[in-house]
Parts: sequence; C-alpha cells; structure tokens
Amino acid sequence: MDVLEIIRADHRLIESLFSQIEQTNDNYKLYECFNQLYEALNVHAEVEEQVFYPAIRNCQGTNELVDDAQKEHEEARQILEELGSLSPTKDEFKQKIATLKQVIQHHVQEEENEVFSKVRACMNEEERFQIGSKFATVKSKLQSEISVPS
Repeated sequence: MDVLEIIRADHRLIESLFSQIEQTNDNYKLYECFNQLYEALNVHAEVEEQVFYPAIRNCQGTNELVDDAQKEHEEARQILEELGSLSPTKDEFKQKIATLKQVIQHHVQEEENEVFSKVRACMNEEERFQIGSKFATVKSKLQSEISVPS
C-alpha cells in the first residue's frame, strides 16, 4: 500500500478517536478511547520518524517541513504524557485533550497539504509502496511493544 494512504488512514483513525473522546460521557469509554489514542499517536509518530521522514528528506522542500513535524511530534508526546497522569473526568484533562487536538490537526493539515504533494512530485508509486511496506512492518512491531498509561 502507498505510504501516503497508510498515513492518511492513521490520521482518520486519530480524528475518529478525538471525536469519540469529545462525545462520550461514559468514563469507561473515555479511558478506552484515550488509551487507543495514546497508542495510535505514539506508534504513528515513531513510525513516521523511523521510516517516512528519513525516506523523504531527499525530496525537494521537505527538510524544514520534516523538522517542524518532528517538533510537533515532541509537543504531542509531552501533552500525551501529561494526559496519562490525569483523570479523564477532570476539566484539566478536557482542556489538554483540546490542546492536543489542535496540535494534531495542524500537523495533519501540514502533512497532507504540503508534505504529501512534495513526496508525490519526488517519488513514484512503486517507491511509495516500498516505503509503505516498511512502514506497515515497523508499525505492526511497535504496536506489539507500546505500553499505555494505567
């Protein structure tokens, strides 16, 4: 599968988890959705950093975008760790989730609107499929290793 399609699918899953968190009043579902979000964001960021970003650094105009994206990943990780120590029933949790969502929305928009077009101009479909295969393999490995906060 094309790496850009895998990343886009991850983005839609993450957006869906944010929606579920915002819409539920059920504490159990809130914990469950947050744990899924925690895992999805951490795995996604790690795989992008291990596989996608190094592969696209040679594409024209991507270096600064990749540097920005990695800073956004770091910011998101920091907020996630703060969230992991809060009770989802607290107002502070809801405020931090809103902040995290803004960071992620900005990241997704920049990636899908700017990075993807540069990658399409630089790499053919076969190259994107090769990166996609490696991305899927690393993602699967990381999903089995990541631990969610309890």
